[in-house]
Amino acid sequence: MDLEQLRAACEARVEALRLPHRFSTRDLRDAVAEQRGRPIILRPLSTLGALDAPCGIRLETQDADLLFYEEATSPLHQNHILAHEISHIICDHPGSLELDQDTLRAIGFDPTLVQRMSGRTSYTSEDEREAEVMASVIRQLMYRGREGPPSRPASGAESWDALFAEPHRKKRHRK
Repeated sequence: MDLEQLRAACEARVEALRLPHRFSTRDLRDAVAEQRGRPIILRPLSTLGALDAPCGIRLETQDADLLFYEEATSPLHQNHILAHEISHIICDHPGSLELDQDTLRAIGFDPTLVQRMSGRTSYTSEDEREAEVMASVIRQLMYRGREGPPSRPASGAESWDALFAEPHRKKRHRK
């Protein structure tokens, strides 16, 4: 499937969730949980500094889906990780991550309860590619219609330097 077809398929899946025009990660989580008939539980994960460690993990059990996200990254990145992992659920990917029982216990999970698991360390598999495209579609739809910086700032206040400069604070006058 080429990228255009994949994107169209992802957009159709997100549209089927019947989310409001402006939705949050929580709205997305709730819609998918309702569709699946079981809760989606979010848990922080600390993989900072671990070589080839996933920044997000999805664990599926009979009673719930658990999404682990890297706690030592920005909120924007955390939201993207969650969108990616929830995309695995939406697409019903079988999961390809294998963690040993000690690692599962270290993140506070009983390995005997795991039915399927996926984690993002690379984008070489079709499932990972689809989940990443789906996450991008989700994030774009979340922010549609909201004002953001131009994609190619021209000059002055729109220059790259201005975008990344420290914000100016208004001085407060005492009366």
